[in-house]
Amino acid sequence: MRFLLATALFIVSISLLLVGLAQRTIWAPPATFTVSLKGEVLQPYLVIPQEALALMSGDASISASGEGSVFIGVGAEADVSSWVGSSNQAIAEINEEGDSLAVSEKLGTGELANPAGSDLWQSETVAEGFSTLTVPSGDDLAVLVASDGTAVAPENIVITWPIEPPTLTSNIFLGSGLVLLVIAILFNLFAVRKMIKNRGPRRKVPKAPQGPRYRPKKTNYDLPKRGRRSAARKIAVVPLSIGLVFALSGCQSVAVPIPTPSVSESASVSIVDEIKPAVTIAQVSKILSKIQEVVAKADESGDAELLKTRVAGPSLSLRETNYVLRSKSGDVPLLAPISSTLISLNIISKTDLWPRSFMLVTGASDELPQALVIQQLSPREPYKLTYNIELLPGAAFPDVSAPQEGSIPLEPDSLLLKVKPLDLATSYGDVVDKGTESEFYNLFDLLGDQFYDQISATQKAQPEKLADATTTFAHVLADENVISLATSDSGAVVALMMTDTWEIRPNNSGSVVAVTGNERLLLGSEVSTQGVSTQYGNMLLFYVPISDSTQKIKLLGATQALLSIRSL
Repeated sequence: MRFLLATALFIVSISLLLVGLAQRTIWAPPATFTVSLKGEVLQPYLVIPQEALALMSGDASISASGEGSVFIGVGAEADVSSWVGSSNQAIAEINEEGDSLAVSEKLGTGELANPAGSDLWQSETVAEGFSTLTVPSGDDLAVLVASDGTAVAPENIVITWPIEPPTLTSNIFLGSGLVLLVIAILFNLFAVRKMIKNRGPRRKVPKAPQGPRYRPKKTNYDLPKRGRRSAARKIAVVPLSIGLVFALSGCQSVAVPIPTPSVSESASVSIVDEIKPAVTIAQVSKILSKIQEVVAKADESGDAELLKTRVAGPSLSLRETNYVLRSKSGDVPLLAPISSTLISLNIISKTDLWPRSFMLVTGASDELPQALVIQQLSPREPYKLTYNIELLPGAAFPDVSAPQEGSIPLEPDSLLLKVKPLDLATSYGDVVDKGTESEFYNLFDLLGDQFYDQISATQKAQPEKLADATTTFAHVLADENVISLATSDSGAVVALMMTDTWEIRPNNSGSVVAVTGNERLLLGSEVSTQGVSTQYGNMLLFYVPISDSTQKIKLLGATQALLSIRSL
């Protein structure tokens, strides 16, 4: 009996295991879900928004092929939309059935441009004939597919999502099969043990023959035939078990259907996403590397046009003047190089508008640390170095938000700070001119401010050196592009350009003003009978506390260089 039951369990367990394995192999659904947009895109740009990428769960793989260059870029959805702007474009959208994508066109008047190399892309690929790129799921990302930005986008575009096959049913079959197999083995072991214990199966000993006996005959008796019915019952167990196996396997002979794509919940539920930082840490590293490379090449060659591709504003003005001086004399040193070695500080503006900016501190072991302020004025422009400011010795930055969280940009005329960013240059200049008599003196922390000490000392000493001349000083804001990013204590780190103008006029008609050094190179003369007006550019970095704070404004860094000189 035990052997028979074990055999039946063994057959059932093997059947269940085979069904479970079949569901993992020959009956398994496709490993991917694919949507093809072949021949549907007739515009230079194809935008695949985040909602379309969420048609199926998992990372979407974008493949595009066609004649010529093939570009695929991934960026924040707002960035992709801003870059394309009002240009002619095609948009991939979920169809009415919610199980595939359809392409719609949006015509516009915007200019066409090549999207390759834009600082907005978190990842991109450009190749001839074929490109592929994987888009991580879970982020607010969109995809832009194009050729060179002017020709029609690649003809063949395929979007593929991985499908995770359902394993619940197969796990039940495999688990049940293993359990029954173990039970069958145990039944066999118990049967063998019982057989060994009893020294094998016992046989009935035949009885001795007996003489005839009288047995009265009775009618109307319906006695069962001994042994036949029970034997029949025993024999029926095997066919019944086999029938059960085939019935079970027959029930599972249909493959598991492919999961039906469903429209993302974001399509029906309005969710206001929190504004994210303008760039990721990976983008910061890529942008910084590009800027460093361009500046190094331009410094070596003195090519101002090359410099303009990655440098703007005050940084561009100071370097252009340096290039002019170097063209006049080989003794003029280069300005401090731009290091691509990040130290620690990284402040990224938290905005989805333009202009955008971020600050970071760089510097190798043999260089002075520099605070770099990098800005993008519009979606299609590259990020450019606007300020590069050497930090003062011992400068301590205030606490700022983590790069992943971002810092809120403040308007130049913000009244939330102790001094409006636009008024910082004139306020600080007034303190340089008047010292303790300035109405702004108590607003600034001048202890350890080496820049203030040197500039104010020079101004005080200049009239004594030039007794036969009249010297005047003026400190004004040179560029209204003042960049301010909020700190953790609601203050701000502010970068600006202050221009110092020094005018020297001789008091006597026979007197002249002697000009030396770099000033002589720019002026082209060693003396001036009418006097000279010299401008110096000061890129300054301040920490400005909130208006009701007891803290004072502190200068964190300063870089000064000659801008121009002219005769009066």
